[in-house]
Amino acid sequence: MQYFTIIVGVIGGLGLFIYGMFLLSDSLKKLSLGILKSLLEKITSNRFKSMFVGVGVTALIQSSSATSVILIGFLNANILTLAAAMAIMIGANIGTTITAQLIAFKLTAIAPVFVFIGAAYFFFAKKIKEKNKGLVILGFGMLFLGLAMMSMAVSPLSSNEAAKNALVTFGQYPVLGVLTGLLITVVFQSSSTTTGMIIAFASAGLLDFPTSLYLIFGTNIGTCITGILASIGGNLSSKRLAWGNTLFNIVGTFVAVAMAPLYLQYIPMMSADVARQIANTHTLFNVINTIIFLPIIPLFVMLMNRIIPGEDYVKKETKYLDRNLLSVPHLAIKAIISEMIVMLDTCFQMMQKARSCTIAYDHKLRNEIALDEESIDDMQKKITEYLVELTRNELPEKHSRLIPALLHSVNDLEKVGDYCEDIVILSQRAYENDLHFSDQAARELEKLFDKTEALMHQTRKAMQFNDQKAATISLAIEKELDELISNYKLNHIKRLENAICISNAGLVFNDILTNLERLNNHLCNITKGILHLGKR
Repeated sequence: MQYFTIIVGVIGGLGLFIYGMFLLSDSLKKLSLGILKSLLEKITSNRFKSMFVGVGVTALIQSSSATSVILIGFLNANILTLAAAMAIMIGANIGTTITAQLIAFKLTAIAPVFVFIGAAYFFFAKKIKEKNKGLVILGFGMLFLGLAMMSMAVSPLSSNEAAKNALVTFGQYPVLGVLTGLLITVVFQSSSTTTGMIIAFASAGLLDFPTSLYLIFGTNIGTCITGILASIGGNLSSKRLAWGNTLFNIVGTFVAVAMAPLYLQYIPMMSADVARQIANTHTLFNVINTIIFLPIIPLFVMLMNRIIPGEDYVKKETKYLDRNLLSVPHLAIKAIISEMIVMLDTCFQMMQKARSCTIAYDHKLRNEIALDEESIDDMQKKITEYLVELTRNELPEKHSRLIPALLHSVNDLEKVGDYCEDIVILSQRAYENDLHFSDQAARELEKLFDKTEALMHQTRKAMQFNDQKAATISLAIEKELDELISNYKLNHIKRLENAICISNAGLVFNDILTNLERLNNHLCNITKGILHLGKR
């Protein structure tokens, strides 16, 4: 019965501790996320400043895991360099040790006061920001309540020789202690949680300092799992950061294990309290690692580039819009058309990727298309701005007449990119819901993609060389496409009636047809402008 009470007390206290940690960290993030992102975006060069930002940010939000996730997001968006992110992450490893230092203050006696104040503040506050402040205080109190509950639950085991001897084994076998600390942290995805448990057990007399030492070393490796998980599906830089941080902590652990006799000799001199000794070990481990690794970050980045080779798929930038050409209208217009050709080529690549995804969905292609769509949007914006600047100059009449057609064409190209992305989103929906097209529907899509690619090819010729013949051919292809799409929609209805195709897959198929139809209409708007048909 005693063991049942101990187990219930430990898991109940652990639950309170984990939830308190979550409330504290989550609420602090909500209160300070805007400031944190602003700070992180500004620190891009000086590694020492970046490291101190990492310390401050993580001390503020009480989570190195959260900092690593934010950094990976910034790397995926190409906001930070890998070197700057590495320096911030090294600082974050120090910042997260503040939690252990707070826990070591043993505020368990007044923890209920924090819980009461936090709950009252939360319920009576009107604004969300004020409610989050209440949750910070509440989480802080619950954290210490959970700690007290765990310590009280395991205190009877301190007089149990079998239990003590089992745990003392960790001190005798460093590898076992490190692996145990690592595995527990991987399970909870928080070194602060594992450190809190170690402090609770040590405070109850169940763990001594030598036994706790190796467990603490292991927690520093285990906490890297969150970054590794967050980097899945991200770019190569985010993977290099996640695995670089892991390598940094593994090497640091080897160094710490080699220095264990020094830790055991000098840490107790700083404080006689075992909780404070554990907290100081956690802090000193990361400070020593920072001293070792911070000066060699450029070399470490080179090493990670070799370990994880390759280049990321990057956003395409405008390259022909030279401002010096604005005073020479015919050259400026030539530059605009060259840039529009790049837009169309990007759309063509998107179309090919969209086509591949309808056959076999690929998340990598989905990410590339999202980046391509951003490139198209950015090109549209810059070409439009360039055209507006061009109109501020005195233009010959033939060039003045071209400006509206070019503006319309740029907008049409942007819409083409949108529809390509929409087709991939539909393919993703089909993949996630395990929807499959019938063989006939798949063949019909293949034919439509073939015709659309031919239309894009003719549109490109018409744009690049003002080719009237190519423009005329593109309109003929569009007419053929419209007829095919109308026939295929009728075929689709027949397949539904004959139960050859299920309705959910049919909806996706029908939406892809509609997107292809609209996409082709926008391509032909461009060639109509070249032929001076309609409003252009």
